[in-house]
Amino acid sequence: MIDRIWLQPPLAIARLGASPTPCDNYRYGPSDLSPRGTGKTTVEPVETLDLAADGTLSTRTPQKVRFKDADGWRPVCPFFEVHGSWTSADGESRTGALTTDVLAGFGLDLGDVRWRVSVANLKAHHITQQSDDRVEAQAEVRGDDHQRHPLSGTSPQGAANPLVPAGRSIPLGSVQAPSPNAELPELRLRFTPGKGFVYGPTDLIEREGDYTLPEQRLFLNPDSAWGQFRVQDLSDDQRTFPSGLFAGAEPTLLASQGMVDDVCDGTVTVTLPGGLTATARIVASPPDFAPDRRPFLSLADGLADRVARADVRDPGYVADKPQTALEMRDLFERILETMGNMNVDVQNDRVLFQDGAVAWPVPERLSGALLELTDHGRRRHRRYVALEVLEDVLREQPDLIARRIRPPAEDITPSYTDGRMPIGMRGADGGPVHLTRRQYDLLTAWARSLREETEPGT
Repeated sequence: MIDRIWLQPPLAIARLGASPTPCDNYRYGPSDLSPRGTGKTTVEPVETLDLAADGTLSTRTPQKVRFKDADGWRPVCPFFEVHGSWTSADGESRTGALTTDVLAGFGLDLGDVRWRVSVANLKAHHITQQSDDRVEAQAEVRGDDHQRHPLSGTSPQGAANPLVPAGRSIPLGSVQAPSPNAELPELRLRFTPGKGFVYGPTDLIEREGDYTLPEQRLFLNPDSAWGQFRVQDLSDDQRTFPSGLFAGAEPTLLASQGMVDDVCDGTVTVTLPGGLTATARIVASPPDFAPDRRPFLSLADGLADRVARADVRDPGYVADKPQTALEMRDLFERILETMGNMNVDVQNDRVLFQDGAVAWPVPERLSGALLELTDHGRRRHRRYVALEVLEDVLREQPDLIARRIRPPAEDITPSYTDGRMPIGMRGADGGPVHLTRRQYDLLTAWARSLREETEPGT
């Protein structure tokens, strides 16, 4: 019998795209980030699954990765795969991906598999707190149904003042269950996100904001709570903080323009007879406009901080020098890649405008350099991906971390002008971005271990 089931991955991020062709799979390749290297991040194409309109599934390995084509950004369309544990006919316990053969072994077939996908865009509802402003979509798919099913976002049934009028919908994507075959017998479901479009009220052209949309996307209810929402106090209303979260939040307007995009998030659930159920999360987000640049603060870092923060406080963790060195090199490589994607001069000017003081003094102009701070920062961080250089700097300057790296959640009051890293970047709470507690504790513990091993007087 099948004992339990789960979905892999338990969380997936889809990315919007107007192109009908999904983005190919890729991974980060070897990048020469040494002080004298090219400094370029590389990506390598890997085996990719192609899903036809009739559900036929096949594999190929592309020669190169294309993130954009003539139709626009190529969407990232993740697959969810059913895994489980079961006891075979010979009494052996097994674990792995569920296939049509595994189902057949227990008298089941694809028709016994049920998928349910529920997604929603609750941005407007979050601000107005009116249920009529919810935009929700659901799809139920049998495992033997291999057609594509749209996720049509609508307001709640029977809503008195719906944001999305009856008979209309916002396309939030689609789902499709592939047809297993001999080469690919696993049970899967693919989620395809929306195209990255914005929809507005029928009277958008008459509103004060300077926003225009194609006529076919102007069908939302202008009299909905969202269409009539006005900001009373930007500083006190936490629903609208940080400011600028929606069209119309500009200080000159302070009134919602009634617009909604097609991002969403929700759940993917699969069930089998006998009460077996598994659920995963799906999130649809904007395209990755710099797919070859990894952020120093990622979703994986945030999750690791939640579940493995205490690990780095164990002296034995830092004592594993090869593993710690790999983590530190990865962190500073990502810091360099973030620097390669930033205009520090513009960020410096932004905090000058906000706080009345620059975060960093502008260095003397170099010959041919148009962005002095940006060039300076990239050169400096380029050195630190060579761990020997970073180790020497930390040994020679014991107070460097305290002076130059902002501790996690030190102060909720924004302070971009104290010269500490990360520089000029804002977090979701409106305050300066900082490393996770796990990242910061590991960095400080590693630096401390380097100094403890330093011979006195050297």
